[in-house]
Amino acid sequence: MARKQAVTKPLPSFANIRVIVALMMREMSTRYGRSAGGYMWALLEPVGMIAIMSVVFGMAMRSPSIGSSFPLFFATGFLTFQFYTELSSFSSSAINMNKPLLTYPRVTPIDAILARFLLQFFTLATSAIVIFSGIIYFEEIRTIYDFTAMLKAVGYASLLGLGVGATNTVIFTFVPTYQNVWKIINRPMFLISGVFFTYEDMPRTVQDILWFNPVMHVIGLMRRGFYPSYHATYVSEFYVGGMAIGFLTIGFFLVYSNKTALIETR
Repeated sequence: MARKQAVTKPLPSFANIRVIVALMMREMSTRYGRSAGGYMWALLEPVGMIAIMSVVFGMAMRSPSIGSSFPLFFATGFLTFQFYTELSSFSSSAINMNKPLLTYPRVTPIDAILARFLLQFFTLATSAIVIFSGIIYFEEIRTIYDFTAMLKAVGYASLLGLGVGATNTVIFTFVPTYQNVWKIINRPMFLISGVFFTYEDMPRTVQDILWFNPVMHVIGLMRRGFYPSYHATYVSEFYVGGMAIGFLTIGFFLVYSNKTALIETR
């Protein structure tokens, strides 16, 4: 009697990791491999933005709201803001960008979202490390850094961006008009999230409104990590963490429960 040959199947979790890594490699090649300079633009774009803000505000003001370095002040605001905006934007477009690949049985909408999120997260993290290191070196900034606060700020901003992106990818698919509405709603975020100012600079009535912006909390937390004298007492980790978990739960539930419709919708 012939013995049945044992067939070893990869664990589903390992198979999903291989799919996510393959999607990341493909995305990296298509996004950065076709433009002159490639990956350098991921670094040059924020550097240019921080330099412009530093020059403009440096001509109008003697010093930033905290510390004496304009580049460091704007970098703590702009780079933290990027973690939220870019991760939410790239995650929300993941399904549309990978729709032909989603016809393969092993590729799921959640794999596509996680692949785009992880690639952009590592790109932003590398860019932030290089820029902060350069500013600290050339500005000769000597202080005591709170790395725990910095990592928390990056974590909250990233999870918030992933949750918002996963939620939006479903709404964008079934309600295309909402994409234009979202752009209008999200446009003032750059001005009201504390990139140019601190929460304490605003009048009390404005503070009462800005407090509900979760990105204001993560930028305050990041600045607490770079400036020992800045306590950012308004920051509520319970609030921003709850917002991030809430959006993640809603977003991934919507994606999972509508995965077939997301693939078939053109």
